[in-house]
Amino acid sequence: MKRTSLHTIILVALSLVALVACGGAPAAPATLADVPVYEGAKALAPGENPMADSLAKNVQQASDMGAKLDQKIFSLPKGADYAAIKSFYSEKLSAAGWANTNVPIPDNEMFKMTLWKKGTQTLTVAQLTEPISTDTFLLFSLSSQ
Repeated sequence: MKRTSLHTIILVALSLVALVACGGAPAAPATLADVPVYEGAKALAPGENPMADSLAKNVQQASDMGAKLDQKIFSLPKGADYAAIKSFYSEKLSAAGWANTNVPIPDNEMFKMTLWKKGTQTLTVAQLTEPISTDTFLLFSLSSQ
């Protein structure tokens, strides 16, 4: 075996050991399919609800401007409590390697949110309350760089 081939084999072997020691190759970017859905939440598709229609337009506009944004909205069961929702996502997302980030926007009766970061991605989990019907919605917004 040539000396160059032996050096190549050693270099490859050392690289593999380094990758295993560091946890392997970098994980693939998350998608909204990776985010667990809160119990009782039902996904809304464009055409089913004006809020879902607005989100579809947001995603299209972001794409047109070169941004990588994906959004999904769900109706929440009556009486859904944001403290329970936030606790659910704190447990699930933290276990999946996401880090909670402080948000300088105070919660109010119409909009409550938590921001999560993992690598170059940012995930917003928000509860929206429609002011007239008081229906509540769960919004996921995933931004990737």
